Amino acid sequence: MRVRRLLPLRSFLLFVVLLPVAAKSTPIDTLGAPGRSWEFSVAGYGYAFPADDNVFLAVARADYGSMHLEARYNYEDLKTVSVFAGWTFSAGEAFTIDLTPMAGVAFGRTTGFIPAAEMSLGYGSFDFYAEGEYLFDVHDRSANFAYSWLELGFTPGESVRAGLTAQRTRIFQSPLEVDRGLFVQLMPGPGVVSLYAFNLFTDSWFLVIGLEIAW
Repeated sequence: MRVRRLLPLRSFLLFVVLLPVAAKSTPIDTLGAPGRSWEFSVAGYGYAFPADDNVFLAVARADYGSMHLEARYNYEDLKTVSVFAGWTFSAGEAFTIDLTPMAGVAFGRTTGFIPAAEMSLGYGSFDFYAEGEYLFDVHDRSANFAYSWLELGFTPGESVRAGLTAQRTRIFQSPLEVDRGLFVQLMPGPGVVSLYAFNLFTDSWFLVIGLEIAW
């Protein structure tokens, strides 16, 4: 989870469609700028609801050069694990683009196949991050579902990032099609502590508290 009035899933898909056109003018480093070495991160997110059970979500990532591996728990549904493999394409210097198309499977309470993508855009102190996927449920076609997480961020210094966020998920029942909110992140060293506040000033408000560690 990592930029916006937040863009819904259709805007995210539009970015993905237009990305190859935007990237033509800049050579793409398909091996990854950091070189071919392993990089790892683990993150946990707690969803705190004022009138419902709290939910814990976990994400683990591993990158080797441009190869990307990812595992998630409680992301597509409660008591559900999903695993992904993908490839990261990067372009740009002053204006940067990173796109990671992925394919994955989910199993547990929900079982299905998942085409997915993660994307980040950066320019100066501003950035946009999006992750989206579509789950094809193998047991019930009516349970197919589109997920998205969006962030529009501003990083005034090395240790603070803040901005707008939006999400569409199935792990809890929300009366809104898309949940919108604000976030702030503190980034001490290899760790990131995040606080997201969704649907403020409504009866459907909730908080998400996150901790991520990378090495």
